[in-house]
Amino acid sequence: MKIYKCRKRRIKEAYLKEIVDVEEFSKEYKAIDEKLEILEQKRIETIDLNKQIFSPQHLMADRDVEKEKLIRSNKFYDMLMAEWKNKDKEEKQEFISKFLESITVEKDSKGNYKLVNLKLRKTFISQIYKLMRNGMFDMTIADEKDKEVRTTVMMDKQELEEYIERLNDYYEVSYYEIARLDEQKKGYQKKYLTIDEVNNNGEKLFKLVELVTDDKKYPQKKVNRIVGAIRVKEREKVS
Repeated sequence: MKIYKCRKRRIKEAYLKEIVDVEEFSKEYKAIDEKLEILEQKRIETIDLNKQIFSPQHLMADRDVEKEKLIRSNKFYDMLMAEWKNKDKEEKQEFISKFLESITVEKDSKGNYKLVNLKLRKTFISQIYKLMRNGMFDMTIADEKDKEVRTTVMMDKQELEEYIERLNDYYEVSYYEIARLDEQKKGYQKKYLTIDEVNNNGEKLFKLVELVTDDKKYPQKKVNRIVGAIRVKEREKVS
């Protein structure tokens, strides 16, 4: 893979120095990109999260705890921006190209740019799907108050238990089922609690999980969906 990345850099430099024309550059650049994508796909296929010596859910819990610490200290955004600013132009382009196949932008009559089309790379979609199948993919949803809440989708009961087991190393953890799909009423029905930031027990909302009770095919059948809330509380310090 390193060889192809070097070739990609060389052909780009040759184009900028006008050693090759735009047609030759585009053809060679696309061919290298395709080979890199094939190699990346093969790398992804060799990863079997279920055969790793660590528990994927334990790893995700560790990651979420570190992220939570940064968010609480108001350092998360600053850290991301610092990482981005430290990259040079080529590193930024390479980073973006890992996720995007192409972007189409149009300029309107007022001179404003509008995103018309965005195409994700197949390798990136494969990575997302693999994480989803292992109950490790987070997305952001809006609650009834339009507040954004982090949510893990396609997690099953065993994965939830493993996640909470690890999270218990850091906090006092509670889990509440807050809604499940009602087939007759055709929508999520609140069961026990709202998803307030902090409940009456002083437990902070850590994240939501959307559990599956059947297979893990995507998109999920709505009848299989249960929404639960993971709440955490700092452990009392022993004097």
